[in-house]
Amino acid sequence: MRPYYFVPLVPALALTVMPFLPFVNSTGLWFGLPKMMVWGAAWCVLCTPALLVAERMMAKRGEDE
Repeated sequence: MRPYYFVPLVPALALTVMPFLPFVNSTGLWFGLPKMMVWGAAWCVLCTPALLVAERMMAKRGEDE
């Protein structure tokens, strides 16, 4: 597989394993919000840069060929 396929998998994997992570799925607050809400929102926001990096890697590879 091409390396740019793995870049967007990082946020997707973080969101998928969110309920199973003990430090996220516990009582407590981060920044005044539940931990799972902060974790999910942060990784949803990080999906955009991950997709941008993957797209730029694909474009660069296309220019080289």
